[in-house]
Amino acid sequence: MSARVVGIGQEAAGDDGVGLAVLDELQRRPVPAGTRLVRLADPMDLVSLLESSGETRVVLVDAVLGSPAGAVLELSPAELSSQAPQPASSHGLGAARAIALARALSPDGAASRVRVVAVTIHAPGRYRAGLSPEVAAAVPQAADRILRLLLG
Repeated sequence: MSARVVGIGQEAAGDDGVGLAVLDELQRRPVPAGTRLVRLADPMDLVSLLESSGETRVVLVDAVLGSPAGAVLELSPAELSSQAPQPASSHGLGAARAIALARALSPDGAASRVRVVAVTIHAPGRYRAGLSPEVAAAVPQAADRILRLLLG
């Protein structure tokens, strides 16, 4: 089995960097053989990544706006784009739209096999390094959820 875990975020963007923090946590743990961890700063990069991916499982980890901060959610791409939590992207194209575009461009590609593990954050006020205590506490929980998806 091959899998790709894609963390989206920017370390200098406070809680919006939670996807990268979860990847860091996964690097300290044993992950299933064949799992690749990929860091992305811009959700637009998902389009080409999902079009070309040959992995049987793709898990995206990102921040979403929601309350309380630090809740870990497991969503399908459709749920990501239709539910109350909204992607916390500092870019024009969020993860949900990037996945939809990749599906339109390559209907049989990896975008059809994506699961999303999201961590809720409050709306970012300004750029700062590091995660809030609530979001930092959610990082191990999100890593646990991803490992269950990869093993399940």
